[in-house]
Amino acid sequence: MQQPDLLEWRVDHFEGSVAGAASDALVGTAAVIRAAAPRRPLLVTLRAVREGGVDRGLDDATRAGLLGAVARAGLADIVDFEAGSDPDALAMLREICVVARVPLLLSMHDFERTPSSDSLLAAFAHMDALGADIVKLAVMPRSEADVTTLLEATWRADRALSIPLVGISMGALGTPSRVLGHRFGSRITWCSGVEASAPGQLPLELLRRLVEESRTP
Repeated sequence: MQQPDLLEWRVDHFEGSVAGAASDALVGTAAVIRAAAPRRPLLVTLRAVREGGVDRGLDDATRAGLLGAVARAGLADIVDFEAGSDPDALAMLREICVVARVPLLLSMHDFERTPSSDSLLAAFAHMDALGADIVKLAVMPRSEADVTTLLEATWRADRALSIPLVGISMGALGTPSRVLGHRFGSRITWCSGVEASAPGQLPLELLRRLVEESRTP
């Protein structure tokens, strides 16, 4: 059975871990995950409902505090937080990550459309300016041309920025971006385990095979 190179824990999908916004419950669950997969880097995400997360009734400051608790405990290798979050919450989490030496991935999601290449490039740059260590942009295509737009913007951003980045075109139309994104500078591609957490994710074994085939000259 194939194993992923990186695990993402979508905390918003785990009701018990965020009940009452209890940081000790979250840290305890993170410790269990790390013990079960000690050699896999762990990306911890508590996604906001406005950007595709499960609604747990948590505001940005609370989410930042919970993610910060996991970072301080040394149980996260990367923390994901939305660039459009409350600025004070983002600044707080950024400071915690700096002290804990945990990379902060800032993300933006558009489930409705794919903006222009220039707009996408500006979004990548904006997240970089906010102090991200990694930036991620996921958009929804309405045509094959939109997928090309996302890949072009990713290629441009990879040459303009000095930090790692991720560009994803979601849904069935966007599948080529998940397979070929590495050729355009995208550093991470997501796949599904038991079930997908975002539209267009492929099963691990299929995605790995397609990516490996895409590397063949």
